[in-house]
Amino acid sequence: MQALAESDSTTSTSFYISKATNAKGESIGNGFFAGRDHEAGNEITILRRPLVGSLDSQYLEDTCANCYVWTEGASTGTRLYACQKEAWNRGHKHECKSLHPLIGKDMPKAVLACMKLLIRRKYGLISDDEWEKLCQLPTHVDDFKQSGTYENIELMAMGAGQFSLTQNMFNKDFVAAMYMRVLTNSLTLITPSLDPLGLMLDPTLGYINHSCEPNAFVLMDGPSVSLRTLRPIKTGEECQKGVTLDEDRWAREPRNLAKKVKDVADAIIAHEPLAQYPANYVGDSRDEQRVAAIQGKAFAEYAEAQRAQDPEEVIHKIEDAMRLCHQSGLWPVYRQPYAALRDDLIVNLLSMGKYPIAWAQCAKRYKHILPKLYPSPFHPTRVVQTWQMAALAVYLAGDPEGIGAPGVNMGLIAMMLVKQVLDASSMSHGSNSAFARSVRGKAEEMTEELRRSLGGSPDTEVVNHELEVQRDMLMEMGEWIKI
Repeated sequence: MQALAESDSTTSTSFYISKATNAKGESIGNGFFAGRDHEAGNEITILRRPLVGSLDSQYLEDTCANCYVWTEGASTGTRLYACQKEAWNRGHKHECKSLHPLIGKDMPKAVLACMKLLIRRKYGLISDDEWEKLCQLPTHVDDFKQSGTYENIELMAMGAGQFSLTQNMFNKDFVAAMYMRVLTNSLTLITPSLDPLGLMLDPTLGYINHSCEPNAFVLMDGPSVSLRTLRPIKTGEECQKGVTLDEDRWAREPRNLAKKVKDVADAIIAHEPLAQYPANYVGDSRDEQRVAAIQGKAFAEYAEAQRAQDPEEVIHKIEDAMRLCHQSGLWPVYRQPYAALRDDLIVNLLSMGKYPIAWAQCAKRYKHILPKLYPSPFHPTRVVQTWQMAALAVYLAGDPEGIGAPGVNMGLIAMMLVKQVLDASSMSHGSNSAFARSVRGKAEEMTEELRRSLGGSPDTEVVNHELEVQRDMLMEMGEWIKI
């Protein structure tokens, strides 16, 4: 579903902000529209940095709060001199008085982001134009009131106003409205490899709506933020990013539920009200309620696994949730939360040093999930996960035990995967991005290593043939894991 623009409000050579409507012609607020034609893999716009970025507290010790680069061993906050100077002038000299007493306290990142906005506006570090655009972002206050969470909003906003020492400049209703804007219009602060670091907010990017069929994606390279296309976008077409995990829920009528599935669902319904939650709603028939219950249970187990700390415990909880998805027969492997559970399982298997099992899970994902969940070969998630798989293949290539499969050459498989990432990275991340440069460097290193091992320039035809053989073996590995 693509919305069409009614009229310009904010214009640019490559995009503009305007009123948007859905397929039924109903107004859905403002949207972000293409100001000209864009080819697939193009950069629509790039911001030097978002208006505000707020790191999660666990990253304050090892991540630069200015450029968001990992800097192990440095002191808390912004590390490098250039970053320190830039951050100080941008507002930290005013923020530190309010933020320093909060070190070590588990403050919600949305509260911290709201505080930064209020402080910077107080000292004239946010222009009138930027502030006006920020205040035009929707608050969704009616939704918060309807859900019964508005009292908590007021409490958090009171804290943001008091801790920022701006309560004499902004009244509590204004701060509450700003806090709601942060909650509903912010994006995840990420690394080029899509690792979440915290929260960011920018009035321009806040108008990018979600879609089940996205045509664009947001990416970061250090502090810079870009919006890139997943497919060609025409002038006047709305640019939309993908839905979040929590929005990807069951939306089909259940048919022919097996008796064991009905029994499991009935047991869930008898003990937990999951089928009644609006997010899990499928329909009012008994079978639809059963599907809602199982879906709710799967998402609940996913959330529980994320809260666990011990990797062994996490793996156990993830495998239980994956078993529920598999045995219910309701989930293809690429539907959420089944796919996200596998992603987390791979991460925890790697943290435990269980590399062969992690590889088998990666092969399953590579064959059965990535092409379905991310059809575009340069979708950033597909590219990054393939890159991570290539790194694991490099490690296994140097392990004498390998993966114990006859005829498998993990070095060539790693080279094949790196080449795929190399071919896609200029469209997924941009040819001059830190990620693309890193991939090019690794590809050149592997090519040189291959030349040395063969005593000169390899026969291209022979190498390509062997790569195809190894690709077929990789596809076979995708069948090793059944769940």
